[in-house]
Amino acid sequence: MSRGFIIFLTSLLIVLGARFSTYAPLPAEVFADCTSPVNENKLQGLWELDRINNYQAFNQALAEESGFVTTLQAYIYPFVLERSQLYRIEQCGVEVALTVNDLREWIVAKGTIEEADIQVEIEDFKTELKESFDEIMTDVKDALAIEEKPEIDKSLKFIRKADDLDLQAELTFSGEELKIFGSVNGKNFREKIFYDSGELVREIAFVDSDSGSTDFIYRRYP
Repeated sequence: MSRGFIIFLTSLLIVLGARFSTYAPLPAEVFADCTSPVNENKLQGLWELDRINNYQAFNQALAEESGFVTTLQAYIYPFVLERSQLYRIEQCGVEVALTVNDLREWIVAKGTIEEADIQVEIEDFKTELKESFDEIMTDVKDALAIEEKPEIDKSLKFIRKADDLDLQAELTFSGEELKIFGSVNGKNFREKIFYDSGELVREIAFVDSDSGSTDFIYRRYP
């Protein structure tokens, strides 16, 4: 065998080994039986990790101690993740479900978001024009009255995660952007999930980190 073929075969085995050693079946959809109407948005669907920007910041924030192993992990881990991580966003009515894997471990969570559109019906009060000014004003106020909504529980409910992972978070939805505020193993973070030029971007920053944010960038799963 030629030297070039051996190098090619070795590279192929490394890539396939990383793929299969980190493989775990994708969990079933959380809202597989959803019957509620959903406003389609560009975030929904299944995505695969394409690349990671500034993973060092993410690794340093979560590392319990610094050293050679931590530095080595900052370079090797992205290589493995980029060949194994999937991210799925589902919606059913005002509920959203998020599914992501960290190698063989899956994290599945769901939460409630506020309805994007508030519809207000205004009564036809043309027939009331002959009434007094005070009566008309009362009718208008009644017509525009909006019932106060119960306060939404924004906390994410974790359906599946590793036992040793201490993860708490709240979810909000604004326009075409999901925002998550929470803590993982005692480290506070914020995360923005948005659509950008055909890609899904998860921008994660830790409160006590001065190394900037880490971008996990996904493409549509074929």
